[in-house]
Amino acid sequence: MKRILGLSILIVLLTAGYWGYKIKSQVATNLTLNTKIAEITDKVEKVTKNAAEGLKDMKKNARLSIASVSELLQKQGGQEKQEEAVKIFLKHGGIIEGRLLNKTQDEYTVEWKGEKFVVDSKQIAHVEVITQKAAEWQYRNDVVVKRTNGIILDGEIVDVQNDGLTILFTEGGGEMELGVKNDDIETLLFAPVPNKESREIEERLRTQFPKMKFYKEGNFTIITDSHSTQVDSYKKSVRGVYTEIYLKFYKLFNDKKALNQNYVVIFDDFWDYAEYAITDGVPWWAAVGYFDPLDKTLYCFNAFGERMEKMVFDVIVGRTGRSIDEIVKIIKQRVDERYHIFVDAHVKELTDRFWNTYSLYKSELTELTHSTLRHEFTHEVFHNWGLQNIILSKPNIDKEKLVQKKKEFLETNDYKKKEELLKVLMELQREPLEELEMKSAHSWLNEGIATYCATEPIGGVDEHRLFSFQEMVRKGELNPIEFLMSFKMGSFPGLSSEAMRNAYAESWAFTTFLMSKYPGEFMDYQMKMAQIMPKKEKDELAGLLESLNKDLPAVEKEFREYMEAFDKADDPYVASYMRYYKVWEDLLQSNLSKG
Repeated sequence: MKRILGLSILIVLLTAGYWGYKIKSQVATNLTLNTKIAEITDKVEKVTKNAAEGLKDMKKNARLSIASVSELLQKQGGQEKQEEAVKIFLKHGGIIEGRLLNKTQDEYTVEWKGEKFVVDSKQIAHVEVITQKAAEWQYRNDVVVKRTNGIILDGEIVDVQNDGLTILFTEGGGEMELGVKNDDIETLLFAPVPNKESREIEERLRTQFPKMKFYKEGNFTIITDSHSTQVDSYKKSVRGVYTEIYLKFYKLFNDKKALNQNYVVIFDDFWDYAEYAITDGVPWWAAVGYFDPLDKTLYCFNAFGERMEKMVFDVIVGRTGRSIDEIVKIIKQRVDERYHIFVDAHVKELTDRFWNTYSLYKSELTELTHSTLRHEFTHEVFHNWGLQNIILSKPNIDKEKLVQKKKEFLETNDYKKKEELLKVLMELQREPLEELEMKSAHSWLNEGIATYCATEPIGGVDEHRLFSFQEMVRKGELNPIEFLMSFKMGSFPGLSSEAMRNAYAESWAFTTFLMSKYPGEFMDYQMKMAQIMPKKEKDELAGLLESLNKDLPAVEKEFREYMEAFDKADDPYVASYMRYYKVWEDLLQSNLSKG
């Protein structure tokens, strides 16, 4: 909470090769033809003749088909049809892949790379319909490895070790295993899930955020109004934590699949985020991001977005740099030109300090953005893969009306109207949520895993959590494990802000202990809880002790001893204050001395 409050104060290439024959005439169709010809030695003339005739017909039809896709839809009655991808196998051996726009008895109309082509049915051997997933995902496996040299390993991941993984290839009827070291892995790629629910989620988000851009990469889609350079960093962060989660918790994920696409909304402006969070009833002043299990969407903001960056820049320049150019100009007018190089060197020392101050703000606020993104995306991934289910039954909410009211709230600049719309939004959600049947969410486990994965790499020391934990021990306020496990939904509801922060810290510490000392047993426990949750409640403490094969006093004792081995952490807020104090003092002193 302190971090967010502090922030408030400061986003057809043609290829047809035949043996003994080369097509001389250029065909500008942008269609890719993959020639598949067998036993061509004594049939080459016949095959090439048929191919040439087929290509000639295609070229002729393509020239005749100049109407746009929208015009075609208008001819069909003004209603847009559900498009599908097709693979057309031509009689001469070629293959055409594209989006099917129209089909009649005589011809197929296909879109390829933004252009439309008509294929005569007489030239077609058969047609295969390609699913949306197949159109977007060219690999056989839903999770594939991308190596640092750019090569994609499309095999089944069958084992994960601390230093690498093993991939099984079964093409060609045989089997071959390949070991890949962690240093050789750039990232894992995850297949998209273009099902009905994912499409409904995306449609809702496009309605609510018409000015944002959608960036889809495999199983996650980022929706943001940030600059493209920021988007690259978002993708890298999500891609990285997704890869680490899957490998670290492979035992949990290897026999499961993502249920939906993962949607991540990132506001470039903090106040836009705060305004939207209000419509979800989320205290924006305390939550720098959140995953909404009802929306199946993650919401957060860029702490160093365009507005914040301008504020930081203006504050620093306003106190230090606004007169630098003027001073340099006056000095250079008073000295011989041969001394200008010394003036520039003297000024560079000052401007370097200016950029050091700016860089400190940028690095700390950027780190806040990405640690929040990693934390909340962990919630989303575990929920989406069915490992940390929260909602047992969906509330009876009028989604269309809710989306429309949120859109109106975000777009209006009339604050009186905003107040009225907010009341409507709260009323729309209040009654259904009051009747919502919840199942055990295991607060300590959800938040423990999320805080464990928020560091880069995952499992690193979180100085904020460690300091809070050590303060609890110092003051004799460490909660018993039974108390920690008593919270069954949400993020420790009912606790004060300090007590909630301590519960997060103890959850991080206990999860770190279990992942370090008993990783296999801890994952067995999580698997049992994920299997039991949809059916009935179970005493999760008893389940954990059963998995660890230990009694509670032994676990408590070992946990405390493990945490005592950590070096004493400095107060991160004091440390942050001192970093800012030092750079500002250095900057202002140098400015005074130059004046």
